[in-house]
Amino acid sequence: MSSAPGWPGYRAEPSCDPGESRVFPAPVPTELRALGNDVRAADWPVRLAFRGSRTALLDTLCRWQTLRALAYVHLLAARTGDERLPADLRVVPDPEAAGDPGLPELLARLEKAAAGLPADLLDPVVCDSGGLLADNRFAASVLAAGLTADSRPGDPDEAVSRAVVLTGYWYEVPGLRGALALAWSANLFVRSWLGWSRRFVYGDPAGGIGITSDPRPPRPAASDLPQWAAPLLDRIGQGDGAGR
Repeated sequence: MSSAPGWPGYRAEPSCDPGESRVFPAPVPTELRALGNDVRAADWPVRLAFRGSRTALLDTLCRWQTLRALAYVHLLAARTGDERLPADLRVVPDPEAAGDPGLPELLARLEKAAAGLPADLLDPVVCDSGGLLADNRFAASVLAAGLTADSRPGDPDEAVSRAVVLTGYWYEVPGLRGALALAWSANLFVRSWLGWSRRFVYGDPAGGIGITSDPRPPRPAASDLPQWAAPLLDRIGQGDGAGR
């Protein structure tokens, strides 16, 4: 077990393949843990619409939520970052905010934090998204339930509407599946990180993250993922994550 230089929030078992590394979170400070529920919440659409502008909007929301969750992992792992990052993480992705002229700058900051993560942390997120993209008849249900629960809907009707809409987009717009799967997988990674950090001290051989799927799915092809995932894939391709 080796410490990750400059990353005091976790340790990793080295591997020649970052996708096979086991990651062990350190205890999470109270103030940082308090962000854990909020950072997984996004205001997903409650009405289906298949015109191009609406599918592009959902892609933007998926990108925003994926980068947001991964930027939070950056704080969990590094315990520091851009001083604006905590405030950026509190901005909830929603259809109206997606039109804000300041969004490109916010997304650029989130992407910098996300793509700056070690490969050991990015690769499990990408691989787990591949598990949904594989031939799995339950994928739409799993994704819709997970993203809807994380969004913390205000009432049962809103929850049902979000789940139905996300399921509908999964089946009717296959081109959105990669974006939806990454948003789901990034949220899952955050949830797993916080769960393991409560139950185990880092280094405990019975615990770890990067084992959210067993066996872990293979990495999906770049063509199965949205173009905005390219910086994340490039980082994984460098293979210079922690624990090396």
